[in-house]
Amino acid sequence: MHRLAWHNAGREEGDLHDSLVLALLDSDETVMLQDRDKEYIFIANLPDVWTLPDESGDDPNDVTMFGKELAARLSDLKKDLTAAGSRGMLEVNAGKDRVFQFYVYSTVNMSGQRVLKTTIREVTVERRREQLLRSLLREVSHRSKNLLAIIQSLSSQTARFSFTKEDFLRKFRGRLHALAQSQDLITDSDWRGAEIFDLLKQQADLYLPEYPNLIQMKGDNLLLNPNGALYVGLAFHELVVNTISHGGNLSQHLPLTLECRKDADFFEVRWTEPLGGSGAQHTADADKRSNFGSVVLEKVVPAALGGEAKYKVSDESIDYFLRFPAPLPT
Repeated sequence: MHRLAWHNAGREEGDLHDSLVLALLDSDETVMLQDRDKEYIFIANLPDVWTLPDESGDDPNDVTMFGKELAARLSDLKKDLTAAGSRGMLEVNAGKDRVFQFYVYSTVNMSGQRVLKTTIREVTVERRREQLLRSLLREVSHRSKNLLAIIQSLSSQTARFSFTKEDFLRKFRGRLHALAQSQDLITDSDWRGAEIFDLLKQQADLYLPEYPNLIQMKGDNLLLNPNGALYVGLAFHELVVNTISHGGNLSQHLPLTLECRKDADFFEVRWTEPLGGSGAQHTADADKRSNFGSVVLEKVVPAALGGEAKYKVSDESIDYFLRFPAPLPT
């Protein structure tokens, strides 16, 4: 801001003194005083988006300082401020994406004369914060609705494939917890998403804490967007829970492998679980495809990511392959 002051020649010294006292009350803001004839008697701290006329030229007025459009708006605001104590406010855009508030007060000076006091305050930062907050709230609302839709689908589909209430609660709580863990990673990254190895580590630490070396992660630690992180985290939950449900001796289980890579514009995720030597017992492939875990892996996750998946169970291994478009850089 310019720190400038101006007054008409010939003004009584007492009037100027009174005006300066009023100006000092708001010394951190623009202060402008007009007499009863709407002529300016004092101006200080005029924002640099506007300029005062040269001292050798005409007396300053709203048109010469602010332009015709803003001057007309100020005139409409001031014409109703006839009684002492009346006030008005006007918010305007000026300069390059800057926002200012004009506060106009009708008051009486120490000599009993009515004056108009105008203060100008820049609120650009506040407006940008409000705009950012509104954007964040819209994003949170959108993601919350998406998450609720996922939970609703999980609830109904889990119930469909559960035989008892206890079976439903056990499976649904596990899946809900998997979503919550993925959401924690997303939040910690400031909503950028989550790295794929972290998603699997979450599930392994929860269900396989005694076997930290059972799962080997290879390839690229892909960064998934928030939607991808939720669904891939859910797929990992199904795979890990399936591992511990075989009934075999995990201490003798051959290492499982997660291999990830980016192929052109696609992410590829490959899970390989060898079964030889674990003592695990498995149902036939057709039976395996009848439960909701298989539905999640083969249909729900690839459909949500716009990709494709293959889930194969044999006597030798469990193999899962997921391929989907890589998220666009942000």
